[in-house]
Amino acid sequence: VIFSDAEFRNTGLERVAALSKDLDWLKSQGHEIPEPGEPGVSYSSYLRELAENDPPAFICHFYNVYFAHSAGGRMIGKQVVSDII
Repeated sequence: VIFSDAEFRNTGLERVAALSKDLDWLKSQGHEIPEPGEPGVSYSSYLRELAENDPPAFICHFYNVYFAHSAGGRMIGKQVVSDII
């Protein structure tokens, strides 16, 4: 493997623990958490292959998706707050 995910560990951007906590809370509220469907499994496989075979493309994808979602979340949050006030 040419690409090592070590650079993406302990960055403060990790979401697994927080997402696990959210899923546990949803389960405690009586919600069923489904297993990943084919599209999610396929996307995960695609990302693994991309990381192994084309690290620059993987890093570009990671950057674009992660920070676009982060910025989008902040923008939506600001809009919600301004609508409430």
